[in-house]
Amino acid sequence: MAEATRTPFRQPSAASAEWSDLSARAFNGAALRLAPGPDELRLPYDEPVPHNTRQAVAIVDCFDGLQRHWRGRPDVFVGSDQFLYWDPAYVPGRKGGNPPVSPDVYVAFGVANRHRNSYVAWEEGKPPDFVLEVVSPSSRRRDEQEKQRVYAKIGVPEFFLYDPEGKLAPTLSGFELCGGAYRLLPRERIREDAIGVRSKKLELFLCVKPAGPEPLDGSLRVYNPKAGEFLPARHELVEGKRLTEAKAEASEARAEASEAKARAAASEARVAELEALMEKMRRG
Repeated sequence: MAEATRTPFRQPSAASAEWSDLSARAFNGAALRLAPGPDELRLPYDEPVPHNTRQAVAIVDCFDGLQRHWRGRPDVFVGSDQFLYWDPAYVPGRKGGNPPVSPDVYVAFGVANRHRNSYVAWEEGKPPDFVLEVVSPSSRRRDEQEKQRVYAKIGVPEFFLYDPEGKLAPTLSGFELCGGAYRLLPRERIREDAIGVRSKKLELFLCVKPAGPEPLDGSLRVYNPKAGEFLPARHELVEGKRLTEAKAEASEARAEASEAKARAAASEARVAELEALMEKMRRG
């Protein structure tokens, strides 16, 4: 697409009635972009983003849990480690314009749930509603300071920051966009073993479970207050499936044993009946 024909992307303000109306129309399905736009197809999207294992686990578990939470919703997109292009003036390899950012996990309501090369805000008509950045030792300062300013400029309503190594205090923080700047969201006790931060956009809590014997204790979890439970991680689903299968196999084995026992009892009863009949015939 020629640069001059790009549709300008206007960052929304918190009180923008026009933007709110656009989001509402998109959420009702009228404005869902079901196919990639020309800039999504043209812009680079395959540059690697390295992570350590602590980052990778937090990102994958959060992305997987949120994706499964909204499975079946055609107007909710959950993305991870993709370029978020937000400035139409940016041209790769040239000076000028603001380069893309690559959120670790993000959620956008009112856009089509489809495969994407990248998220191009001016083609989707809006920025993501929620962004999570999982910091690394090399990116801690940039994530904590610079990215907050960038996401505020983009107009992302909620920004969450998690440090799996615990160097930031607190380890998990959530921010809400108010008047063009982020305001810290309060921490809340969601149950006896967890304190979290509520995401109004997701209607979920993000929290760090205290360290304990379970593999995911001490890691980032997502809590669903309506269901009163944490979104299950992939390994928990696998273990749950194995446990269900093991219980089913044990139940089947018990049923087979019970059936075999019943058949044996019936055979013994038949033998006893025949023996009694033969004894009666002998006595004539």
